[in-house]
Amino acid sequence: MDCDQKQLRICQVAFPKETPLSLQIPAEPLLAVRTSAQRSLQSKRYPEMKVTVNTNENLVKFFDTYPTSMINEDFGTRWAMSANTPLSKQAKSSLYPSLKMAIAGKTQSEAVNRILNFVQTAFVYEYDDKVWGGDRAFFADETLYYPYCDCEDRSILFSRLVRDLLGLKVVLIYYPGHLATAVQFTENVTGDYVAMNGKRYVICDPTYIGAPIGATMPKMDNAKAKIILLE
Repeated sequence: MDCDQKQLRICQVAFPKETPLSLQIPAEPLLAVRTSAQRSLQSKRYPEMKVTVNTNENLVKFFDTYPTSMINEDFGTRWAMSANTPLSKQAKSSLYPSLKMAIAGKTQSEAVNRILNFVQTAFVYEYDDKVWGGDRAFFADETLYYPYCDCEDRSILFSRLVRDLLGLKVVLIYYPGHLATAVQFTENVTGDYVAMNGKRYVICDPTYIGAPIGATMPKMDNAKAKIILLE
């Protein structure tokens, strides 16, 4: 396992009844719980969006060495895999009650705007190269645990929060060098959007600090962006 080789193809022969090995994580691994230190997070625009969160350090350690996986050499599926991994019960129990209370009774656009600003402003941005020495996409629990995160990590966490708290569909939006999200609202919401299969997804960028829903980061072209579907 202690090897610098990044890719090794051993055999291309197909064996009878051979099936691909999936590295997707559809359910939380059943690990012993070692509660992490509490972390306070708060939205700058909506101070009521304030939480004290912790997660399972054993799960964070498990993710730390989990192999990167793609489907058919499509790099976007790597982010989708992280985004589709459920948040741990430990994190949900500390995070969701306060967030649910803060968005209770709000319209979809109001609620998503609050969640969006929470992710934009409660976390400290830093480049992966500086922190890790190379590119690394976090699972949602890792973003809640580590002190720094980048656009990929914020988009993965934001997509998880919107799907879990509001039940709305979310996609990842890939621009060269940047990752954002877009939400399929069931209410009438205006703003920049992308369309797929007749569905309208309104841009929500967790890294465009202070931007509301429907605002695209400058120099990002939605007409050329790649839409990455999530479960």
